[in-house]
Amino acid sequence: MTYLSAAELLNVFVGFRARLERMLHGRLQSREAAQDLTQDLYLKLLRVAERFPTPDDARHYLVRMALNAATDHQRTEARRAELLSGTAELFSRMLPAPEHSAMAADELAQLEQALGGLPRRCRDVLYMSRVEGMTHAEIAKALGVSKSLVDKYAVLALTQCRLALRSRAG
Repeated sequence: MTYLSAAELLNVFVGFRARLERMLHGRLQSREAAQDLTQDLYLKLLRVAERFPTPDDARHYLVRMALNAATDHQRTEARRAELLSGTAELFSRMLPAPEHSAMAADELAQLEQALGGLPRRCRDVLYMSRVEGMTHAEIAKALGVSKSLVDKYAVLALTQCRLALRSRAG
């Protein structure tokens, strides 16, 4: 039995391509998806070349592949939409309410004001400790002061921040 050559299979595909795209477009309602799937069909068809004795056999196989590809695409898109809808709901719950944003901004302003009233060394110690993650011994070495002075600066900075937040709440 003789089979279609790769060149003959290419001719079958080229002659049938527009019909495949129309069929896929009708099923998917997306011209871009139909074009992409049609191109994928050609690549899949090349993998099974030399299995088709007649052009009709190749066309029938292409139709079956197109229908299967459309079904797979619809399932994938439905699953993607399902996952994305859950994600949107999750993010909407994570967004702070406007009143929480306003309270946080007010709280931040109070903290900035409290920090602005501190001596520079206190601010530096707080920054190095809380933001950079340095130990008090490392901060003392970096600033050229004793560890006990760093401890005092840290206590003063934290006390001022707590007082600022308490005065706001009270």
